Order: sequence, then structure tokens, then C-alpha cells
Amino acid sequence: MDPKELVKSCPLFRGIDPEELGGMLKCMSAREIEPERGEFIMTTPGSAPLMGVVLAGEVEMISEDYFGKKSLLTVLPVGSVFGESYSCVKARNRTIAYQASGKCRVLLLDYDRILHACKLVCRFHHRMIENMVELIAEKNLELIEKLEVTSRTSIREKLLTYLTRQAERTGSATFQVPMGRTELAEYLCTDRSAMTRELSRMREEGLIDFDKRTFTLLDWKK
Repeated sequence: MDPKELVKSCPLFRGIDPEELGGMLKCMSAREIEPERGEFIMTTPGSAPLMGVVLAGEVEMISEDYFGKKSLLTVLPVGSVFGESYSCVKARNRTIAYQASGKCRVLLLDYDRILHACKLVCRFHHRMIENMVELIAEKNLELIEKLEVTSRTSIREKLLTYLTRQAERTGSATFQVPMGRTELAEYLCTDRSAMTRELSRMREEGLIDFDKRTFTLLDWKK
């Protein structure tokens, strides 16, 4: 892994000197893994608190409730950090799993070694903790956004709310969504076939256009 690229691509290491990063990663027992599609990377709570960074590909964050029902919370692209919130609070009443969406590369870090500075007191360790707090806050906002989307009563309202948020995020009426149809249906907590039919109706009515993961909101204004 190239420290310079890691600093550029991952906000966890924002503001950290690439020359210092190699030593910091060693201090945090960092290791790379390459899970295949569908392979579980880690589950929280776990015996050893870990935090992950997506280096290549995508990772799905999945929640499982008391009755074993699973739901897709979000899809994490390159540069995303995962596992930090649940390792922090040591949640025991809910299972959160992280699964490879396809072939990917992930950097795993020892969470306790991140939270507590080592005896050597790495120069940039406190900066990384500040970055992590910011990332947790951003992720909380993303989960609030999902709640706003899934609280809509109809499939069309859910789709329009979700697609509008994606347009606002990119600042363009044309954008790519980070999920395929199956994952999107899971994210919206709706049936895939019903969602696909609604998408077709929305295109026929001139509300949207789409090609695979690329969508255009035809009447969207900044």
C-alpha cells in the first residue's frame, strides 16, 4: 500500500505526513486482506475490536436484528472507514456485518491501538483521532438520511427522495448510484420487482431516465 495514495484517498489519514504513516500503521497492527464477493470481512460485536478502510472495491454494511432479519444499511466505496462506531460503543444488542460487495481490498486496524496512543506517542496520532470523530459524525448524518428515505410511505416517494439526495450530493441531475437494483431495493426496504416496475413507470412519465447505475432526474434543479 502506498502511504501517499492512502493519505489522498482516505479521510481517516487526512493531514498526516505520508512519511509518518508507515510507522503509524505498524503501531496499529495494520494488515491488508482481499475478500471475495459475498465474503464477510468482520462482524460487530467481535472478540477483537477492529476498524476497516476500503482500499479497492466496495463493502456492504448489513444490520441483523433479534429475529435474524437482515437489511442493507449502506454501501461503502473506496476510502470509506467502517466498524468505528460499533467498536467504540461496544454494542451488544445488534449485529452489524461488513461484507464484500465484489472482489475488494481492505485494510484492517486494531481499534484499541487507534483510540489509545502508544508509548511512543506518534506525532500524528491525535490528528487521526480527530479525523475519526469527524467521520463518525458524517456517518451518523448518512444514517439519518436513510431514515428520511425509508420513512416515505410509497416506493415512488422513497425513490425520489433517495435520487434527489444523490443529485444534491453530486451537484448534478445526472449521477451514478453506488448500488445495483437488488442492493437498492434492500436499502429502500422494498420489493425489488415492485421497485423495478415503479422505476419503469417513472421513466415513462418523464420523471427520470436511467441506464444501469446512471440516473438522471429530468426536472431537478439545483
